[in-house]
Amino acid sequence: MIKKNLLLLIAFVTTTLYLSANMVVDSKLVPYAWTPISDVDKVLEYVNPNDLTKRSTQLINSAKVKYVEGIENMENKEYNAAIMKFKTAMKDYTRSKINDDALNFIRGNMALSYCHTGNKEDLVMAKRLLQQLTSKVYSNSNWMYNVAIAQAKTGNQKEATSLLAQIIRNDEFNFQAYITLEAIYKDSGNQKDAARVRDRMQNAEAKLMRKKQSGSNEVIDEPQEKRVFAPIGSKPDIYNLNIVKDDDHLAFDNVNKINERSMVQIQEGIGEYNKGVKALENKEYSTASTYLKNAEKKLKRGKISEDGLSYTRGNLAIAYLATGDKKNLGQSKRYLKNLTSKIYKTREWTYNLAVAHYEFASRQRSKNAKKEYLDKAIKYLNWSIKQDKLFLTAHENLIFIYKELEEDKKAQSAQNNYEKARKELMRSFSKQEQIAQGGDPYIFRVNLGSYGEFDTPIGLFDQENLIIVPVSDTETSYLAGLFYNLEEAITYQKEMKKNGYENPFIVAFKDGEKVEF
Repeated sequence: MIKKNLLLLIAFVTTTLYLSANMVVDSKLVPYAWTPISDVDKVLEYVNPNDLTKRSTQLINSAKVKYVEGIENMENKEYNAAIMKFKTAMKDYTRSKINDDALNFIRGNMALSYCHTGNKEDLVMAKRLLQQLTSKVYSNSNWMYNVAIAQAKTGNQKEATSLLAQIIRNDEFNFQAYITLEAIYKDSGNQKDAARVRDRMQNAEAKLMRKKQSGSNEVIDEPQEKRVFAPIGSKPDIYNLNIVKDDDHLAFDNVNKINERSMVQIQEGIGEYNKGVKALENKEYSTASTYLKNAEKKLKRGKISEDGLSYTRGNLAIAYLATGDKKNLGQSKRYLKNLTSKIYKTREWTYNLAVAHYEFASRQRSKNAKKEYLDKAIKYLNWSIKQDKLFLTAHENLIFIYKELEEDKKAQSAQNNYEKARKELMRSFSKQEQIAQGGDPYIFRVNLGSYGEFDTPIGLFDQENLIIVPVSDTETSYLAGLFYNLEEAITYQKEMKKNGYENPFIVAFKDGEKVEF
């Protein structure tokens, strides 16, 4: 009888805990609930103070005023008014030339505002802003949650659920994340996963209440914000490419056979091309397409080879796609189809055109057209990795695309390759002296050092073939250059020393593997 009563008591207490858990969660939390986050003062945390001119500081201060006003509009649910304020602030932030990490705050809030105007047309703008967010935004769970809300509102439930699941893994007592994740699954008709989330939430709530009722002195650790190393890959971003410049348009022609009249056209065409590339680097896409179109006309009149014209056509395709205008899709398709195989001889061009093909595919309604260009994007990403097995960005893009296609095995394989490349880069950091051993070509890079958020040297991101390797929550290492003989690497190393890098050292790789010396 005593045992029976004891079992009944245990059952009663357990049931009470679970019911209490449901009551607490259900009464206090609402699915999809979110609160605007300002973090306006954190903008400068991602900016090197040495890079700020007096003019830049003035522009940032001016942007701050409008940004704060936009946050106030968001808090009052005046989303159209908030967007207008954010647009004004964005102009000044952009003119101040702060980096994309610093722009996460305003882009995130603009995306959320566009999501909540009630206009379906605004969801396109929200999607574009979400694509421009960098991985830094996911170092804070509150921002990760708000981004998840925006992803859900724009119809990207898969991304939203992945982010919410990551939040819960970081903090098992984040009940708002449980409630919203459960609601997303329910709304999509996935009752099985919704029930699974509810069960997990109830267990966490009961665990928390047991600790409180037992008077345990055990401290429940606050969730630690941690840097996320590409858990779901990185979406190819047409707006964040390193534009290839200084191409040799005459590399495939016999210069001695070009007559004077044609050479004049070619020189004018190269001049237009250089202007177009500069505009493309500055994200002035319409201006870039005008210059590059003129360049193509003049270079064709100069009768250079199709291989030489591919450089202009490649950047034209990127410029037309980046404008975002539907009317330019046909133009971009024509230029992508007219590229010759010679342009895919370098990692930089191969990668940029892989992203261009992905961007074109993402805008197709036809399943066949979408598949055709997605397949090409995957092929060229794999080519860029073959050309440089330690190119982390291409690995991350492959993870994302395979996830998007729900090809989980391929996504996991791409993730494994990413981790292998990242570890290989990290293991090589201790090698400060390399000696060429002959044989097949080696790839030499220069390690410029590891830096935190506030001591990154000026001009670091201007270096060519830059590879960024997260080392810890607060430190990032940078490798630059891509050389096929040691002498060129040594010359670059010396140049970097003159530019103020304290201890740049050369590392060598062969077939993606670190060479032991």
